[in-house]
Amino acid sequence: MSNQSYEDTLRKQGKVIVSLQNEIDKKDQMLMEMEQKNSDTLACVRRLIIGLVENINSKDRSLLEMECKYNESLNMVQKLMSEKDEVHGGCNKELEQMKAVNFKMNHEMECLKKELGQLNKKLEESKALNDQQQKNFIEEIQKLKSEIQDQSHVENGGDLNTQITSFKDQLKDKMEYLDLVESLYSSLIVKEHQYKQEILDARKESINSLQDMFRGRSQLGIKRMGELDPKPFQNLCLQKYSSEQWQEMSAQLCSSWEENLKNPAWHPFKTIEVNGILQEILDENDEKLKELRNECGEEVYKAVANALMEIEEYNSSARYTIPEIWNWKEGRKATLKEIIQYIIRQLKTHKRKRK
Repeated sequence: MSNQSYEDTLRKQGKVIVSLQNEIDKKDQMLMEMEQKNSDTLACVRRLIIGLVENINSKDRSLLEMECKYNESLNMVQKLMSEKDEVHGGCNKELEQMKAVNFKMNHEMECLKKELGQLNKKLEESKALNDQQQKNFIEEIQKLKSEIQDQSHVENGGDLNTQITSFKDQLKDKMEYLDLVESLYSSLIVKEHQYKQEILDARKESINSLQDMFRGRSQLGIKRMGELDPKPFQNLCLQKYSSEQWQEMSAQLCSSWEENLKNPAWHPFKTIEVNGILQEILDENDEKLKELRNECGEEVYKAVANALMEIEEYNSSARYTIPEIWNWKEGRKATLKEIIQYIIRQLKTHKRKRK
């Protein structure tokens, strides 16, 4: 009985041992799985850390590049600011020089205008005096001739010789005085030409200096005299051709008439006398102009006619366009007074902006 009890106890202990062994194996298996998971987690964390480190390094490199670019941009801005200050200083210097030149030109123009006015007045007075003296001179010559003829029957040859000698002396004095007047008149003509040339040179210099100054809706601007206005050609072709063709046809038609304007062999003008003065006007009976008016209408004809009149006035020999300062509001050439007033207004505007 005791042996039986001992065997039972052994069996029970064996079961417990087997159960414990199974539990230990299970725990070992779980431990191995946990170790595997831990290894996987560590590997994942390691990869994540490596990725984060690489990302941080990349960010550091990007930040370094941005810092370099910022420094370059800062240097560029500083350089531009320095250049801007230099340009601003140069502009201020040029502006002061322009003010001085403008003041001098304004003063010289006023002096020229006064001198020209006085010169024209003297010229008119001299011309009137010259005409009157020539008239008186001719009358005196006729009178002396008449006196000589009336006394030709006088027998006393001595008296006749005396009268002839006196007449010759008077004639010599009159001729000397007439030469003096003509010399004075020629001198005044030369001076007038010089003053007109100075005004013309001042106007050319104004055109060259102000071409870049006219902007926006300014009353004054640069107009190229003799340039053909393309708008009438566009209006005509817009009515005659389709939307795909009208621009090309307009450009071709306008270009062909520009070539006609440049042709020195084509001179559709005629000379007429108005109040005893010869004037050159456009010949409306010219075959090309008549054909243009019939085929293209009045608007295109007027555009070509205006260009012809301008090129005839400004550059009839070379027949290329000439720049001119134009008063757009009144449709005429700007006066020197208007040009100077415009320069002064621009200088005042620039000065207010600087403040």
